[in-house]
Amino acid sequence: MAVLSTIGYWIIIWAFTQERIAPVAVLRETSVLFAMMISVFVIREGFSLLRVGIVVLILAGIMFLGF
Repeated sequence: MAVLSTIGYWIIIWAFTQERIAPVAVLRETSVLFAMMISVFVIREGFSLLRVGIVVLILAGIMFLGF
C-alpha cells in the first residue's frame, strides 16, 4: 500500500509541473468522492448532510474549472 501512495504522490507532483496547480488540486480531491461512494454503497455507512455539502463543494470546484 505504501508503494501505491508513493506513486500517487509522484503523479500529483508531475501533474503540478504540467498544468496550473488549481485544476490539479481540484481534480485530486475527486478521490474523496470515490471514497465516499465506497463507504456509502459498499460499507453501508450513512449519507449525512455534511457529506452532501462536501460533494456539492467538490463538484462546484470541478465545474468552475471550465470558466
